[in-house]
Amino acid sequence: MSFREKHLWISIIGAVGVWGFYFWSVGTRVARGELTADGFAGDVGGLFFICLVGVVVLEIVLTFIAIATTSKVDKTSRDEREISAALKGSHVALMSLITLIITLALLVYLGGLVGGNLVEGRSAYTTDVNAMVLLANALVACLVLAEAIRAGVTLVLLRGLR
Repeated sequence: MSFREKHLWISIIGAVGVWGFYFWSVGTRVARGELTADGFAGDVGGLFFICLVGVVVLEIVLTFIAIATTSKVDKTSRDEREISAALKGSHVALMSLITLIITLALLVYLGGLVGGNLVEGRSAYTTDVNAMVLLANALVACLVLAEAIRAGVTLVLLRGLR
């Protein structure tokens, strides 16, 4: 396996493992009704920081392992097929990110239209600060998903070249 393939697997492991845990934790808190709690933003912010540091450390350690287990030729050589696969993967990820962001913007807009018409009003479900934290997390989820798509598509294209 080439260094680039190993590095793509590292990106996928980081995205699915660390960020999967993070968004699962945030989702469980939302499902338990913690959006009205005062400490939601601080708790989620602390967890975000821990996961951010965790994914950086994980990627650094796994990249050093990948470097140590890859021959020098595989680390330095990069042909046109690899460049083409990376560009195609990046293009698919960009189009996915644009679609996700536009969809999220539409959902937020529609949520704003009906927000005041909820049975008990918006304040029964969330605070303004927690709603912004939830929106920020949705944007981060879009980025993480786009990065996983980029790595996955590039990996599939590289595998198809062999």
